[in-house]
Amino acid sequence: MHRSPCRARLFINGVDVGAVAVKGWEGAWGIGEFRAGEAFGPYAPRFGLWSRLMHLDAGADRVSDAALQELREVECELDALKSELLLCDSGERRRIRQLNIDGHLIEWKEDRGPASD
Repeated sequence: MHRSPCRARLFINGVDVGAVAVKGWEGAWGIGEFRAGEAFGPYAPRFGLWSRLMHLDAGADRVSDAALQELREVECELDALKSELLLCDSGERRRIRQLNIDGHLIEWKEDRGPASD
């Protein structure tokens, strides 16, 4: 992992929803720890469902087709969110293409395009 620790704020649909302690990047993915703010409340159930589905039947050989379909649906909903990180030290905004929050852990894949359009 390329370590580049810093502080950031996570925005979803233009709203500051919490703090991110960026730990670094592994390939195309950023990795860190997330501390949710009050404004994260409306999004928490969807990320919680995603997390439960991801850990469903961790020891099983096969997950049910219904669970896989539900996972696809929630992932599409989460991917439709307009998410970005604001790096506190530099003020740089980074648009996020894919965002995963699992408890206090956060990982994201950044979009290469400009953050403000």
